[in-house]
Amino acid sequence: MHNFFQRHTTKTVIAPPYTTNRTVSEFVNNIPKLFDQHGDMVYKGRNTLKRFTFDDGDIVVKKFAIPNFINSMVYATFRKSKARRSYENSLEVIRRGFNSPTPIAYIEEFRYGRLRDSYYLCAYLEEYNTMRIYLDGIEKNDALLTAFSQYTAELHCAGIFHKDYSPGNILWKYNVDSGKYEFSVVDTNRMEFIKYDKRYLKNLSRLSYSPHVSAFIAKEYVSYMQSTKQMPMTDKTIEKINEYADRFFLRKAYKYALRNVLKQPFMVSIKGLWDLGRFFICKNLKHCKKLSGIVAHNLFSIENNIYIRYIYEYDTRKVLVRRCNYEEKDKK
Repeated sequence: MHNFFQRHTTKTVIAPPYTTNRTVSEFVNNIPKLFDQHGDMVYKGRNTLKRFTFDDGDIVVKKFAIPNFINSMVYATFRKSKARRSYENSLEVIRRGFNSPTPIAYIEEFRYGRLRDSYYLCAYLEEYNTMRIYLDGIEKNDALLTAFSQYTAELHCAGIFHKDYSPGNILWKYNVDSGKYEFSVVDTNRMEFIKYDKRYLKNLSRLSYSPHVSAFIAKEYVSYMQSTKQMPMTDKTIEKINEYADRFFLRKAYKYALRNVLKQPFMVSIKGLWDLGRFFICKNLKHCKKLSGIVAHNLFSIENNIYIRYIYEYDTRKVLVRRCNYEEKDKK
């Protein structure tokens, strides 16, 4: 308890294969001092990723954002930090026979019993690419998408549930020797290892805003499950997967539309909030069976105009165009 409330304590865990490597061990222990001033920037946002070069392979270091006051207490006492979860989950993914960048170490810095900075270190994956341009439908590669769909099914059957299973967190490369596509999952701190249930179908919802790509993946996923008899699947399962995707991207559209309105100057923001409120009122009123055709048409016109002005650009999957028959922006 005395150590817990010390001004500054550091916990460092290095993977066994690297504990005897003096160069790596020294590097890991000095990361809190080196990180801000050294390394090549890979990504800077809420969290920061940097790449450090070594003779026997590069290392990626992820520095997590300092948690808020309550979370800093929770991570220090009841819950594992994101750095520790990244390390342990990656080890478990590998143990179950799948690829993830080799975990090297994690570091947690505590001050007065609260988690401050934390770092996760893993090997850099050479020659891997993200799935984004293929899942977004920008580039077409049916063979890759088929292999990816089967890989996803295998991942799920192994009880690996990645809570942020999205394009940027799935890497791939083509192995010339084996003639097969290989995949690796990253950003593993949000992950569970659970028995197969309907949550796994929802896990496919954020993969693509393209209905065509989403339907292709769903069909291949279900086909693989049926052929291997891993899980009972039907054509209705494909519809369910696409429905989950529609829901996810529609919520995202509303969220970004609202966020954009709130960024505007006060009076513009107030008008935007009023218009968004009218949009949902009109949508609900339209279901009233006693409305005349003229009134229903006017309500639809108001909806369509508000949709185009505030929501259209964020409705990347064009869910409302398909569901509600709204006119698209370039057709107005």
